[in-house]
Amino acid sequence: MLSFIILDRFWRVFWVDASTAETTELSLQDIATDRDARVSEVERSAKSVLQWLSSMEDDWLIVFDNASDGVSEYMPMGNRGNFLFTSRNPNLARLVSAEDDVEVGDMEEEDAILLLLRSSRLGETSTQAKEAARPIVKELCCLPLAIDQAGAAIMSGLCSIDDYLYRYRQHRQDLLTDYSFKGASNYGRAVYATWDLSFKAIREMGSRDAEHAISIMQTFAFFHHENIGEDIIKRAAEAVERPTEEAGGISGFPPQLLQLDEAGTWDPLFFRKGIRILLSFSLLRKTARDGIYSSHPLVHCWSRDSMSKEELQTCVSVASTLLSSSITSGYTSEDFAYRRTVIPHVKALGNQTSPYDDMRSQKFALVFHEAGHWKGAEELHIQNLKMRKTVLGEEHPDTLRCMDNLASMYQYQGQWHQAEELQLRVLEMRRKLLGEEHPDTLGSMGNLASTYRAQGRWKEAEELQAQVLLTHKKLLGEEHPVTLISIANLALTYWNLGQWKEAEELQVRVLEMRRKVLGEEHPATLGSMGNLALTYGNQGRWKAAEKLQVQVLQTHKKLLGEEHPDTLRSMGNLSSTFANQGQWKEAEKLEFQVLEMRSKVLGEEHPDTLSSMDNFAFICGNQGRWKQAEQLRLRVLEMRRKLLGEEHPDTLRSMGGPA
Repeated sequence: MLSFIILDRFWRVFWVDASTAETTELSLQDIATDRDARVSEVERSAKSVLQWLSSMEDDWLIVFDNASDGVSEYMPMGNRGNFLFTSRNPNLARLVSAEDDVEVGDMEEEDAILLLLRSSRLGETSTQAKEAARPIVKELCCLPLAIDQAGAAIMSGLCSIDDYLYRYRQHRQDLLTDYSFKGASNYGRAVYATWDLSFKAIREMGSRDAEHAISIMQTFAFFHHENIGEDIIKRAAEAVERPTEEAGGISGFPPQLLQLDEAGTWDPLFFRKGIRILLSFSLLRKTARDGIYSSHPLVHCWSRDSMSKEELQTCVSVASTLLSSSITSGYTSEDFAYRRTVIPHVKALGNQTSPYDDMRSQKFALVFHEAGHWKGAEELHIQNLKMRKTVLGEEHPDTLRCMDNLASMYQYQGQWHQAEELQLRVLEMRRKLLGEEHPDTLGSMGNLASTYRAQGRWKEAEELQAQVLLTHKKLLGEEHPVTLISIANLALTYWNLGQWKEAEELQVRVLEMRRKVLGEEHPATLGSMGNLALTYGNQGRWKAAEKLQVQVLQTHKKLLGEEHPDTLRSMGNLSSTFANQGQWKEAEKLEFQVLEMRSKVLGEEHPDTLSSMDNFAFICGNQGRWKQAEQLRLRVLEMRRKLLGEEHPDTLRSMGGPA
């Protein structure tokens, strides 16, 4: 933040390093060496200098550079003086009027390029040099001091502008802390040294709030640098065992920051006191939304780079445990929305090395799973499976459950053969260890049936599902949620076989019971509504289908967001219903959104993306855009042949044969 008063002219200008009380005192003492001060026999002390300035009749200006909270104690009295403050502390805005308070934002990219070329003594007009500079200033986030120092390193011959980024990524900490590359501005401090001073000042406060500030900063360093929500601390505090002074709920994290009130609700007072200190040193920034913070990307890097090896290990473990503790498997709209917000933080933690924790890994996999990041979830499940096999053995229930989870990720990615292979192994071991009627065995049979159904092996799927349903009815009863899943799965098989009446009868029963037991917004209820709508569509009952699909789409958007695979599936289904009613423009608008987002989220070769491409081709063709439709269909056919084989129903459908 830069606060200033503009004046026409000054007889005297004095510069004061106001970053600490000590540097302020020393700078003021140096003013005593001024010619007029010597004539006035000013003593070499801050007090004497301030008295002299207060008595001056001529105009003067003091620049308090990098001012800290205590700067107001060093402002001379009198009405002839003027002050300019530069500071990263937003609290100092109180020293000036609102119209004199100006916040300096990030440097523009083109200005940053010009600064780099000037400080490196390269030609400012060279197109080649400008293009070489562009990725450097982006990497340095247009931070002027960092760019200035990069130019000094290039000018010194340490590296060229073409290989600076390579050297920087290998030796970031060395380049940003080396005092020999202060830059063309002669600022006098390396980039990291500037933040080191802030960190040192916080440590020297010696208060509990300062200790909390340091813990918060070092923990946040392992999340993504943007959108770090207070909700992470709140949810973690309320999920773990009540912390005490002796034993915190999360080892290594100050228990006061997880303090609960008598009602068991998180008390944010201690946390916010620590946050206030970090904000005052500009190590964190508030965003437009309450309780959401961010830090400059280079501050984020410095925070990690400044830690010892032991601190790194401790802090990444704390950050991982804190984030995983905040993730619960609730089904409210708030739960779904929260799990979406932590995806960047889970990804950031995935780049750090921390001790393996099975529960944490499962929670992070849940976050990826719900967001449709199947590959990320797959990698975590592979890691979990490897550890469980080593620690628990191949036949342990937890190992088999992990194998099931991994198979599900293969299913979602259209990797049917990998899914089937795993599911057959799990089913075989569960039959052997648990028996034919155990819930886990029945679950394996249902999962395998869904893979058969996805491969177009309808009869094999029906046989398994009928067996599962019969056993569930016998053991659990008609209305048990697990029985309802079996009924819904069997209905899907009937649907794929074209037995619409049988499918509808089962789906209506399931939907009624799920509404009654789980509520209108539960994912299982929404799934039932979507399936019934498809059955209505296949019977030509388009208005009934449309009504259900609009409701499902609106709820999915609300609970899961625009890009979630379930939302996209709902959007695609509604698009098909519009198309079947001849509402081509409405259908095209929705299907284009689905195709665009599926390509981005799932990839070009995902079965759902190919379905969207096929549907979009159908819509184009029905509007007379034959060439565009043909090109899309050829791409779909080529990829389905490659991924599914010649005889898969989807491949046959693309060829125009029987499906």
